[in-house]
Amino acid sequence: MIIDTCKINVINRFEIGGSNRFVLIAGPCAIESEEMTMMVAAKLKEICEELDIHLIFKSSFDKANRSSVKAPRGLGMKRGLEILQRVKTELDLPIVTDVHEAWQCAEVAKVADMLQIPAFLSRQTDLLVAAAQTGKIVNVKKGQFMAPWDMKNVIDKLRDSGNENILLCERGSSFGYNNLVVDMTGLVEMRSYGFPVVFDATHAVQKPGGQGTSTGGNREMVPYLMRAALAVGVDAIFAEVHPDPDHAFSDGPNQIHLSRIKEILEQAIAIDNITKQLAVSNKQQAVCAKIPTKNHQPIKIKLLLTDVDGVLTDAGMYYSEAGDELKKFNTHDGMGLQLIRDKGIKTGIITSEDTKLVERRFNKLKLDYLYQGKREGGKLASVKEICSKEGLKLSEVAYIGDDVNCFELLSNVGLAACPSNALDTIKNIPGIIQMKKKGGEGCVREFVEMIMNSYC
Repeated sequence: MIIDTCKINVINRFEIGGSNRFVLIAGPCAIESEEMTMMVAAKLKEICEELDIHLIFKSSFDKANRSSVKAPRGLGMKRGLEILQRVKTELDLPIVTDVHEAWQCAEVAKVADMLQIPAFLSRQTDLLVAAAQTGKIVNVKKGQFMAPWDMKNVIDKLRDSGNENILLCERGSSFGYNNLVVDMTGLVEMRSYGFPVVFDATHAVQKPGGQGTSTGGNREMVPYLMRAALAVGVDAIFAEVHPDPDHAFSDGPNQIHLSRIKEILEQAIAIDNITKQLAVSNKQQAVCAKIPTKNHQPIKIKLLLTDVDGVLTDAGMYYSEAGDELKKFNTHDGMGLQLIRDKGIKTGIITSEDTKLVERRFNKLKLDYLYQGKREGGKLASVKEICSKEGLKLSEVAYIGDDVNCFELLSNVGLAACPSNALDTIKNIPGIIQMKKKGGEGCVREFVEMIMNSYC
């Protein structure tokens, strides 16, 4: 069984956790030059877009824990952040980088969307508190000297500092001298705390100090460990990628060659798809378990909400000769909303558009709530507002939507559904129920009847 976690929102674009496809956190270990950083970021973005993987770009402005005092460390914080800002602005990528001292956190947070705590510093309370107080996502690498359950104290430090945007990262545990080993059961243990787990596939093959004045490693083992971690059910993969690893500033022996990353990710997707399908199957079984039996009572749905275009309508845009916008509604859907209201369930419309047509339809059906013009998180905020007024939980809310502007809300309600012709992005939301009917052809009525038969 795959343990579920909370979902961490990344700048309102995508989420890490739940049963979503793994997110890739990748880039060169250290910022060596602006040209190389931009080239690698652009290539990784191209590959990830082709493979439908969400990417967070990573590179460090300073490698403060080098084996030798003479080893190169990077370009420093000021220049490094300038380069990362360029990656963020020109390539439109989320950014993560390391912080080593508490005073760095606020400054780095002006550029980075995620702060990373290096493994050797994972118990440093002042650093964890300062990172948490930025409000940014904090990715904490588990120290090589720590047990998986020791990360519970790390979580408590971050949460007590007011931050719930937490990722836990496994990078291997010390196994004798100059060697690391990855305990795959530790990934399950950390995930049981409810926060997404990242697997650091490249640092896991390090040989710390194995070359005397530098760290050794075995990059050939990276794909194997990556696939194993995905089979366990991790939420993100961390991988350092370089165009010429053998001449990298740091961690050369374990960085992946840029020319090989696409092939490795294709293999990773194949494993992740199987794992996440198991998780989705478990969620679907959980949804089915809500149906009343002789011995179990379901969670009751107390609020039904629907989108408009593509759900109550066929998503067509109709215009009269005078230029008036027209919408085609389905009477079966209207009757369904009336029937479920008669059962005492509140009803409403949440839509990104703002038209008089929808307002008139709302008034005719005598529904309870109408929120129009809700975009970029506004739909979920509106539902939370309704729940506050009604004294409801999100788990008692049902919603049917079809497009990406419904994604966040569908991912958070107790019962989510979509028409048969919804976008694939929506159909792939874990646990969502796909109707047999299309938008505008009775899909809302179908959803209503399912609720009345099983959830009332």
